[in-house]
Amino acid sequence: MEKKDHSLFDQKCPTCGSWMESTVRKSTKGKEVITYLCNECGLNYSVDK
Repeated sequence: MEKKDHSLFDQKCPTCGSWMESTVRKSTKGKEVITYLCNECGLNYSVDK
């Protein structure tokens, strides 16, 4: 099994337990927003940093 380097912002999916991908972007109001995406079950959500 391949080992991955999971950063501080990576999380396990609450639905299926797989690692979620995360992306960080700036919102129109200047806040940093982290978007999490699970490739296994399709769950995705965004949170303010």
